[in-house]
Amino acid sequence: MWVYFALAIKRLHDRDKSGWWMVPFFAVPGLYNQFADRLPDSHADLPLAIAASALCLWGFIEMYCLKGSRKTNRFGADPLVPPPRDTRPPWDQQSEIEMVPKAGPPPAWRVKPMA
Repeated sequence: MWVYFALAIKRLHDRDKSGWWMVPFFAVPGLYNQFADRLPDSHADLPLAIAASALCLWGFIEMYCLKGSRKTNRFGADPLVPPPRDTRPPWDQQSEIEMVPKAGPPPAWRVKPMA
């Protein structure tokens, strides 16, 4: 249950919504299902059942069917946007190593001292 709540809140943050939206999407339909058998069998119960079902469906659509916000929102950047390209020149490994002849074969590799 903890993993579901954590993932759902992260998904709501991706949609630029607060984690408190879990209350109408999860808690209200859950409470209705817990107490549905204790409510009297009448037509007055029908609006509560429809409201609980609508909240459950709305939560499903909100969290599983709609895309996240395309811009950076108050909860962070869009996780699907690729990171900016690195404009630095690539590392040239050969420029960091120099051959230094020794008294005997084979030549030894050593790292150039920093200038």
